[in-house]
Amino acid sequence: MRLSFVNGGHSDLVVTSGGVNLGSADGNDVVLDGKDVSPWHARIVVDARGIVLQVLDPAAQTHVNARPVREKALLRRGDVLHLGHTSVAIKADDDVLQTTLPASVSRDSSNGARVVLRGLSGANAGRAISVGARAVIGSDRGADIVVDDARLASHHADVEIIGEGIWLRGAGETSRSHVNGIETRDARLFPGDQVAFARHHFIVEAPGFGHRIEPDPAAGEADVASASAEAANSDSGSGVWWLIGVAAVIAAGLYLLIHRGF
Repeated sequence: MRLSFVNGGHSDLVVTSGGVNLGSADGNDVVLDGKDVSPWHARIVVDARGIVLQVLDPAAQTHVNARPVREKALLRRGDVLHLGHTSVAIKADDDVLQTTLPASVSRDSSNGARVVLRGLSGANAGRAISVGARAVIGSDRGADIVVDDARLASHHADVEIIGEGIWLRGAGETSRSHVNGIETRDARLFPGDQVAFARHHFIVEAPGFGHRIEPDPAAGEADVASASAEAANSDSGSGVWWLIGVAAVIAAGLYLLIHRGF
């Protein structure tokens, strides 16, 4: 998880685990000097639950995607956190997105999985909008998903199922949206991704589609441990069969000795 400071003043900060304190006091991990920032404003914790925002000063102005938070909130990649007038975007560790369609992919999709954009903020908050094979996003009243914002064109972008994937396609050269906090024109979408058109945020819900694969630093260690365990089991098995073989040879020798003796 990465904290990106929209207003500038700080370099991006990658947080892999533990917590980060943000506020105007010198003892914070990130000292903010923006307007209306409390001395001990908030703490962001990354743990098994995910990314958790803890508001340290209930009287301070704290918002997630323009919605007020008084105590705690579960954050997603793509959320925009406002501490007073300071904006912090929650992003992935890097800005890598798949933006180019594979040459062999057909637009004639036979995938019957249901794709829904669920509104998180803006006029569509709480609504579940079915995409079908293709949905048009724009400020025009005839769009499938109407985003009433002067910064967006009447036809801003499309979300469509192409082959086995879900794709965001900008309708114009300058059409820009955000996927998990990363500005882009086109991008492949996955279940759980957050897409933002100006101030309007949506979460992608798509049972039947594969999830985005995130690098896991612990995976290598787990693979090594698994391989070691398999090797140990294999060695253990080989040792057992070797002992059985030796016992069989000894038993055969004793049998011959006994019968020759008689």
